[in-house]
Amino acid sequence: MRDLDSQETYLADRLGLAFDLRDLVGSGPVPQVRYAPPYGVVGFGEGWWAAQLAQDFAQELTATGTQFVLEGGYDFGGAVGAGLYASVSGAEIVRLGFRENVEVEILAHPLSTYRYLRFLLLATGQQAELARIDQALLLERERLRPEVSLSKNPAKFLAYSLLERTPMWVVPDRYPGLAAALQQIFSRIGKSLSFTPPPSSLEFFLTGLEARHEQGDPIAAVLVGDDERKRYAQEILENRVDTLIELPEPEAEGTLAKALCYWYRVAWASYYLALLYGVEPGDWEVLDNLRQAT
Repeated sequence: MRDLDSQETYLADRLGLAFDLRDLVGSGPVPQVRYAPPYGVVGFGEGWWAAQLAQDFAQELTATGTQFVLEGGYDFGGAVGAGLYASVSGAEIVRLGFRENVEVEILAHPLSTYRYLRFLLLATGQQAELARIDQALLLERERLRPEVSLSKNPAKFLAYSLLERTPMWVVPDRYPGLAAALQQIFSRIGKSLSFTPPPSSLEFFLTGLEARHEQGDPIAAVLVGDDERKRYAQEILENRVDTLIELPEPEAEGTLAKALCYWYRVAWASYYLALLYGVEPGDWEVLDNLRQAT
C-alpha cells in the first residue's frame, strides 16, 4: 500500500493540485467596481453550489440592482435564460466563469466553488463573513496539508478509511447542498464514486441497505456534524454498513464557514485517496476537451 507520509507517493500529482489546495484562501478575482443592490445570484455547472450558498445574503433573481450569473460551463442554455430575464427586467448582468466575453473570469478548476463564493461575498459587502470563512479554512489547512503526518492529519486518516470503500455522505439539513457538493468534489478529485441518501433517509437506511450489506457491500457512512438526525442514523447504520466515520464540526463561526470547512476537508481527503490509487488528482485532459467542444 502507498504511504501518504512518503514523498514518492506525491509523484502522481503531476498538475500540482496540492499547491492549489494549500493556497486556496485568498485566491480568485476581486471586484473592480461597486455593484448596486439588491443582488440576485444564479449558478450553473461549477457555480451551482456557490449560488446556493449565496442565498444566505442574496435572492435568486432580481428585477433591479445586480444579477450575478455564475456560468461555470455545461449550463445547457440556462445561463443565457437567466441573463435574458435580467436584461428584460432592468438589472445589471454580471457573468462569472470561463467562457469568452464574461465580465469576471474564473478558470475551470475542482476548487472553483470557493473562488465564485469569495467574489460574491466581496461584491455584496459580506467581508466579515468572508473573514470568518478564510480564518476557518486556514485552521483546517494547518491540520490537513501533506507535511502533517498521518497520526495528526484527519484528511489522510479519512482517505485510508475510504480506501476500497464507497462513501455515503449523511449531512444535516442545516447545510443545504453540502451532501451533493461532497459527492462532486470526491468524484472530481478522488476519481471515485459516492452517494447521498434521499431526503426521507431513515426509511432508506432501514430498507435500502439491508440486502446488499448481507452480500458484503463495502459502504462507509460518513456522518457530518452532530444533531438528532445523525444520532438516529448512527444507531441504524452501524449494522448496515461496513464502517461508520464521524466528521466532527470544524472550528468555525457560522453555518457558511462550517460548510466550506467540511468541503475543504473532503477535498483534501479526496486528494490523498487519488494518490493512494496512484491516479492524477487534478483535472483530466478529457474535461478540457469537453469544455472546448461545448
